[in-house]
Amino acid sequence: MRYVVVGLHAAGRSACLWLRKVDKTAEVIGLDPSPLPIYSRPLISYVLAGEMTSRDMVVAGDGFWQERGITVLGDRAVALDPARGGLQLASGRSLAYDRLLLACGARPRPVNLEGPMAEQVCFFRGRRDLERILGRVRPGGAAAVLGGGLVGFKLTMGFLKRGMRVALIVTSPRPLSLNVDAHVGNWVGERLKNTPGVTLLTSTSVRRVEAGSAAALRLDLDTGQSLEVDIVAAGKGVIPETGWLSGSGLECDYGVVADQFLRTEDERVYVAGDLAQAPDLIHGDRRVNAIWPVAVEQGRVAALNMAGIKATYGGSMAMNAIPVFGSKMISVGVVNPSLTKGCDEITTQGAGSGYLKLVFREERLIGAVGLDAPPRLGELAFAIRRRLRRRDIPSWWLDNPKQAAPLAAPGGFLARNARLT
Repeated sequence: MRYVVVGLHAAGRSACLWLRKVDKTAEVIGLDPSPLPIYSRPLISYVLAGEMTSRDMVVAGDGFWQERGITVLGDRAVALDPARGGLQLASGRSLAYDRLLLACGARPRPVNLEGPMAEQVCFFRGRRDLERILGRVRPGGAAAVLGGGLVGFKLTMGFLKRGMRVALIVTSPRPLSLNVDAHVGNWVGERLKNTPGVTLLTSTSVRRVEAGSAAALRLDLDTGQSLEVDIVAAGKGVIPETGWLSGSGLECDYGVVADQFLRTEDERVYVAGDLAQAPDLIHGDRRVNAIWPVAVEQGRVAALNMAGIKATYGGSMAMNAIPVFGSKMISVGVVNPSLTKGCDEITTQGAGSGYLKLVFREERLIGAVGLDAPPRLGELAFAIRRRLRRRDIPSWWLDNPKQAAPLAAPGGFLARNARLT
């Protein structure tokens, strides 16, 4: 049996480990055009902030693959022929497989700006993007960040740590508008406005990028203003890498469509990670949730099914936890106001115990957003997965949510555990 895994980051690396674990004699081949060693992409923001080195990002060093008997090819897949069970590689060679996992991820969403210097906009997806940005950092200079999501926030904090002034340009009325509710988004916005060195421009977009006179670049905004900066970096989401699969016959929508076993239309081809349009736990349809823990779990489930061990994927959901101005911010499930119309909400803000909003649809918990709230991300995610009912939360607990036990406990033990407070 020959397993081929295309892409060796979160989903692909997880799949390789599980394939080797459950099939110790099979041939496992990993394919990735990026130079080794494999690293953790989410950590690039810590390197930009100077909180760790590039070496600290490594999660699979030189001996990692050899010790597990996994062959790694530094090549890129450019075409797939499921009927023949083969890949065409950029080097010109062909690679046959018995089972194939597509885990080649996503690329940054383009910003589509006009102007002769538009190509100078940097993105923040991987190690090469990080190196490009670090090469343009100018302590004492000015940076512009396009996008008010989590990546834009991390870019802003990173440039500040490098001694630059930052203009954070957000199309929405507030930062983090897709990640948290209005209360937490406005809280973050106020602190950004009061942070020395940060200029927050909301409801604003960049139109053109020209050569600057006092700095390298000039940004023309839709408000009529102009900014001169040394570097521009964008963080506006990602797009699954499906282009090379045209003509393969696989069903591609936003990503590659997969069933509950993470199998594509072809029974020998599976998909995981940022490329997978797989069952969504809350919406009930198939969506791409491009986050690290989802990719790792999908890699595990896909590998088991590839090896003939039936495993059903329970569905993904959005989840994030990051430090924000000394506070712990978490969001999980559906909290975007545009997606929660008609839902019931409970907001609790006990003295000294932070802010927590729980979102319910038809009495079941579907989302939560917290700021210095006691429940941890995993506990809230577990509560959503087990479809916690609103009536199972004691009303007295919401007045003083000192811990997550009421949310994390199995239903039958809910009240008893809640009294641990």
